[in-house]
Amino acid sequence: MTITRHPLLLAGLLVMALAWALLSLGAPKSASAHPLGNFTVNRYSRIEMYSDVVRVNYAVDMAEIPAFQEMDAIDTDGDGEVSAGESDAYVELASETITADLTLLLDGDARTLEPVAGRLTFPEGQGGLDTIRLDAVFETAAPAGLTAIEFGDENYGERLGWREIVVTPLAGLALDGAPPTEDVSDGLTMYPDGQLSSPLDVTSVAFSADASGTTVAPALVLPDIVTTAASRQGAGFASLIDTENMTLTVVLLALLAAFGFGAVHALEPGHGKTLVAAYFVGVKGSAREALTLGLVIAATHTIGVLTIGLIAIFASQWILPETLYPWLRLASGLMVLALGVRLVTMRGGGRFLHKLTHVLPWGHHHQPDHDEAPAQTGVPPWRSLVALGLADGLTPSPSALIVLLAAVSLGRIGLGIGLIVSFSVGLSAVLAGISLALLYSRQIVERLRTHRLVTRLPMGASLTGNGTLSHVLPLTGAVVLVGVGLVLTLRALPATGLGL
Repeated sequence: MTITRHPLLLAGLLVMALAWALLSLGAPKSASAHPLGNFTVNRYSRIEMYSDVVRVNYAVDMAEIPAFQEMDAIDTDGDGEVSAGESDAYVELASETITADLTLLLDGDARTLEPVAGRLTFPEGQGGLDTIRLDAVFETAAPAGLTAIEFGDENYGERLGWREIVVTPLAGLALDGAPPTEDVSDGLTMYPDGQLSSPLDVTSVAFSADASGTTVAPALVLPDIVTTAASRQGAGFASLIDTENMTLTVVLLALLAAFGFGAVHALEPGHGKTLVAAYFVGVKGSAREALTLGLVIAATHTIGVLTIGLIAIFASQWILPETLYPWLRLASGLMVLALGVRLVTMRGGGRFLHKLTHVLPWGHHHQPDHDEAPAQTGVPPWRSLVALGLADGLTPSPSALIVLLAAVSLGRIGLGIGLIVSFSVGLSAVLAGISLALLYSRQIVERLRTHRLVTRLPMGASLTGNGTLSHVLPLTGAVVLVGVGLVLTLRALPATGLGL
């Protein structure tokens, strides 16, 4: 009597898992679950309408990874320094490229925005890497009277990031159509909380305006230079790579600190704690398997960082590294979901109900059916253990990728790989520790329950071995694992373009 022969029980378990998944999806999402802030190319347009011109103040903020990729186009002589001539040449070229993907329609007529000013700065980012900020100003002649205006920005459409368009409500300007007038990011200098989990995504606006009551455009002044990059998670770990005076003692301390950062990373929301816990509740694992799981997670995370790092360095013109993350998350979710369904089937909910009838005082006793499968008490298959490790380590931490790119930039590749390995080991050690704690806690609980309740059970039934508790916990863990898989899969689908 297996679970597959009890469709009502199977349906009930799956409904429980789905309900748990939907509740998890409805909960606030934490920005700390592998945020892609280091991958972002953020853009901003502020439209100012004067009586003589329409002015667009434009800004681009490239985080560490796209900035690393863009430096070859800026530092054309490859000497590691950006001269004034190289900066001016890049600003001119970038301004022309940007205007090609800006659209401005006035009463349906396309207008050309002319670049009138620009400036390039390099705010300091994580791990000794610079970010890139480009400020540019574009203008065109202002229309007379009430005008229907359409503005669109298709630049960097393939990159992740903040996208904002704001219309400045100048004195004397009559607006109709409720265009956005609140400068949410203050010109990409102060991102609000939650920017990484749900960034603003405004690429076009349409409204009507009459600027005849405004003044002429004031003298052109570019915004103040941003001296520091936006705060992003993982800065502490990334800072280890550019530590000065790299003596043997400093290197050992840096490796120890990387281990600690990995351990802390494993305890943050959105990582494998629930996944590992559900699995080791759902199987009768061993300490050896818990340690093996940790090794698989460490190896997978390290290989993932190195692979995406190589793509960022050598193949970004064909594959954008950040586009891999949604697919890796989808693969992780599907692996967890398949593993959970397999465990639900393997644990045999039908056998649990059968045992329950023997334990409860009002239950009846009968001979087992000839078709009833014996309880599966063997160790979990190694391929399931490997699948769990792959699912948890498949999506590497962006801060670890920053360390790798910074190591290449600083000529400290050996140290960078060492820090990444130490980080991965710290992360996997915590997850392996959680697995061990669950295994030993389960044994202690079962022994206590058996000691206290065995005298109350009819016919000498036990809560260990083939008893009720040993079926309740595995089945519960398997159902939770299905729920985790559903959550991961449903969250990953929209970013892949395969959303429901």
